[in-house]
Amino acid sequence: MRVLRVGGVHEPFNLPWLRAFEDNAFAHLGVEVTFTNFDGGTGALVGALEDGAIDLATVLTEGGVTAIGRGSRIRLHSAFVTSPLRWGIHVAAKATQNNIAKLEDKKFAISRFGSGSELMAYELANQQGWKLNDTQFVVVGGVDGAVEALPKRNAHIFLWERFVTAPLVEQGVFARIGEIPSPWPSFYTAARPGLLDRDRLLIDAVIDIMFGYAAELVTHPESTIDLIVDRYGMSRHDARTWLQGVEWPSTTMVDTDVLDAVVARMVELGRIEEAVPAIDLV
Repeated sequence: MRVLRVGGVHEPFNLPWLRAFEDNAFAHLGVEVTFTNFDGGTGALVGALEDGAIDLATVLTEGGVTAIGRGSRIRLHSAFVTSPLRWGIHVAAKATQNNIAKLEDKKFAISRFGSGSELMAYELANQQGWKLNDTQFVVVGGVDGAVEALPKRNAHIFLWERFVTAPLVEQGVFARIGEIPSPWPSFYTAARPGLLDRDRLLIDAVIDIMFGYAAELVTHPESTIDLIVDRYGMSRHDARTWLQGVEWPSTTMVDTDVLDAVVARMVELGRIEEAVPAIDLV
């Protein structure tokens, strides 16, 4: 049986993949799907796709677009989460400065360059009228690295999905001083180079099955909230709020207008040099 290796971050957005994987839901297609969590976020996932270590990944839309705009041969298959991502703006709980407007010269903790945590730092800076340079970024690998870096003042600001970091805020590790929603759909499914040229119909079928599990999660909110609390350590209140705000598509879809808008924004922010037509992203 063919193995299809899927990667993603350890966040509840990926529950449809996990539930389908646990049910061996793809066996009738002659496919065994495995799922691997990546602590390093979209930057690490893009690297794994490029290296052929995984076949599919759920990547932040802006991260996938930027990678391709910089020459990566990965491709975007379809939208995975169409609702915006709510990025929390975090500082150390005991930080003396918690006014966003006064953090202009401070350092951002990011999972890696090219990650959503870096790209959204540029979005935040643009909104605040700041100019960032590479010396203002400290690569920490993910949430665990930020937990180490912020209290030691090796970095001062950390952008990450606000519900994922909510337990750390409640524990007094981070203070959340604001939010910045992504101005585009949160996630796309990305494929390693060449995969869609050979197996697009199979990938279409696999993703359609996965979206069936997404619909089940939304249809049965109480059991889904139980899963989120158990697997991700969220409070029931946060899990319920998160679930009410998330939107998975019902079938494979690509909105070229949205992708063109993301490309234009990444060019404007200086993250890619030239606009890439949406047709070249998929």
